[in-house]
Amino acid sequence: MLAGCAANQAQVEQTTHTPQAIESIRSVADSLISSPHLQMQHRDDNTLLIEFPGIQAFSFDGAGLSQPLRTALTDVAGVLSQHTQLNVEVLGHTDNIGNPDYNQTLSENRAHQVADFLNQQGIQRSRIQVTGMGPSAPIADNRTAEGRAANRRVELIIFD
Repeated sequence: MLAGCAANQAQVEQTTHTPQAIESIRSVADSLISSPHLQMQHRDDNTLLIEFPGIQAFSFDGAGLSQPLRTALTDVAGVLSQHTQLNVEVLGHTDNIGNPDYNQTLSENRAHQVADFLNQQGIQRSRIQVTGMGPSAPIADNRTAEGRAANRRVELIIFD
């Protein structure tokens, strides 16, 4: 699975962006700017990173989506359904507690749960890529309960 993850990342990074695709990505950001619990970042590779700060997305050792995350993802899916040329990569993350291989699998399961939810909201599965990051990209200190909770998260990358 890790080899596929690396291939997906390479595919995202090597995409040639048309002006129309770049404008569509900007339109997604503009449409979501007022959504609570979303933080967006335009990246140098003309993709859009969507994060969900302040939302406890997953419980410890869990892959089920929290209600606040479902609400935020519904907003994202609604906008993506209007931009059918855009795709989304779902990045699942874990804290660093436990076996690294187990955490890798858990992060993949989290990403798949989000992908399934987006699909249920009308986003074609062919437009969704899934990547498990395990504990490799923490955004907070894993030595605290609050930090570990923040690291149990999902991120979306919108690309053409």
